[in-house]
Amino acid sequence: MKVKTKFFGEVEVAADEIIQFPAGLPGFEAEKEFVYLHPEDSVFGCLQSCHQPDTAFIVVSPFKVCPDYDFVLAEEKREELAIEKLEEVLVLAIVTIPPGKPEEATVNLYAPIIINTTVKKGMQIILSESGYPMRFKLWAKEGSSSVAAAK
Repeated sequence: MKVKTKFFGEVEVAADEIIQFPAGLPGFEAEKEFVYLHPEDSVFGCLQSCHQPDTAFIVVSPFKVCPDYDFVLAEEKREELAIEKLEEVLVLAIVTIPPGKPEEATVNLYAPIIINTTVKKGMQIILSESGYPMRFKLWAKEGSSSVAAAK
């Protein structure tokens, strides 16, 4: 399948690379199929809609930004995603870059995207009781790079 992307032009995507988001993503509920594009030489990736080229999210592993990032995925969410082993889970966080101000980029630690890489099913979850920020500074000043400093 050919997918027109926001950042990479047109790319060929195998059917088994398409990730199903049964509920879509908040604000993009109509978009159910995405592909995760991740250049090997970058910590950043892109969660790209398979049908809307302009619907693409820059993402990063929250563990790269905050090594002490931690949460427990509710049993009902694990069942919805058919998660059986930790090894099949990919956790991503959406990066927001204000136009013309890349130094003010933030990462959403409050609502990570969880993907079962085995069955290619994903969802965004809200960690409402976690204390994690929705806008954690990507380029944190020295001494404030832990989640505890952001809470």
